[in-house]
Amino acid sequence: MKTQKYRLMGMLLLAGVLCLTGCGGSIDPKADVMEGEVPQPVMQEDLADSTYRVDDDTDPKESSKSSVLPPLSTEAQTIDYKGSIPIDYLTASADVVYLVSRDQDGGSGILKMKPGEADGEALQVTAPDGMVFSVMTTDEQGNLYVVAEDRDIEAVMRDDEVVCPTEHCEVWRVSPSGEVAAKLDISEYVKQEVFSPRMIAVAGNGDIYLSTQNDGTAVLAFDAEGNFLNKISYDYKVYTLRTAMGRGRDGKVYAVLWDSIANDGTSVIVELDGRNGSIGDVTSFLLHSDGSFYNCVCPGRDCDLVIFGGQGILGYDLGSASIKWKVPAGELPFSTEGYFPMATLPDGRVLFLDRNYKWDEDDPTNMWVVAEGTKFHYVPAAQQ
Repeated sequence: MKTQKYRLMGMLLLAGVLCLTGCGGSIDPKADVMEGEVPQPVMQEDLADSTYRVDDDTDPKESSKSSVLPPLSTEAQTIDYKGSIPIDYLTASADVVYLVSRDQDGGSGILKMKPGEADGEALQVTAPDGMVFSVMTTDEQGNLYVVAEDRDIEAVMRDDEVVCPTEHCEVWRVSPSGEVAAKLDISEYVKQEVFSPRMIAVAGNGDIYLSTQNDGTAVLAFDAEGNFLNKISYDYKVYTLRTAMGRGRDGKVYAVLWDSIANDGTSVIVELDGRNGSIGDVTSFLLHSDGSFYNCVCPGRDCDLVIFGGQGILGYDLGSASIKWKVPAGELPFSTEGYFPMATLPDGRVLFLDRNYKWDEDDPTNMWVVAEGTKFHYVPAAQQ
């Protein structure tokens, strides 16, 4: 049975996979999972491990220290998207915002715009026939990384469960000038997973992390050239990733895991080590009582991590293991009951993409994104 990506996503949304109120995944205890051991909470120093450069001979640590940040912005904005091509994902780097576009014929491309603009300029970057661009991110040098995968995904049976893997998967690296610098074919590894990549992060040393979902979760790690490093999996009986993964301000990649044993809304932040294939030390616990969890992680301007979830936006400091600031969900211009692609901007604001969907009234799982009604929300967040 083949289904287009939006139809599949509609099925997952109804099942609660991409919502802030639930998550899918196998519960078969006999599945082949490498269980990661999570040590007790410890305090982390703000260190960087940055050796990788793409078209840049500058050490990221030196670059970040020498770069001049723009003035802190306290301007909240909601901007209606004026483009005619539907968009369904975003990321940002410095003063550039990238958008994944979808045309009516199923084609997929990349738009580039400045923060505050209502439409983007199309880059000369399009997905191959039969494939679409999905999730994307940027590295510390401003390069764009975007995942290209099958547009039509075939649902198959594997070990008595229905899985929806993508047979073809590539990570494209696009330079700030808009040129495709690399196409890394990682199909051999991704097609073994239950789902296609849900989130991508690039560490300061250039390693690429792709979050999938397999028995709770799995993260595939590759080096900058696309060579497979390790697969990091968690014991689904203990922790669930919930698609919350991203690079921190120190260049390392972190994940927010929901503690399914505590069953009280507890979440933990862990460092992912793709080189060793291990889960690092737990840096802290995020405690809350409303049962919500977190689904986006980005580097902050005045904090190590900016985390978004059902409670709102949190600015988290790893050194003190504490929440530095918070924008409550009730103060946001949209409901947190859904999935909103997020990016942090140098001026301290957090940018969200509020997509608009239409669906078949006779079959709610058959849904598609439309341009009309799409919005950009700019939320002031950083405190200094």
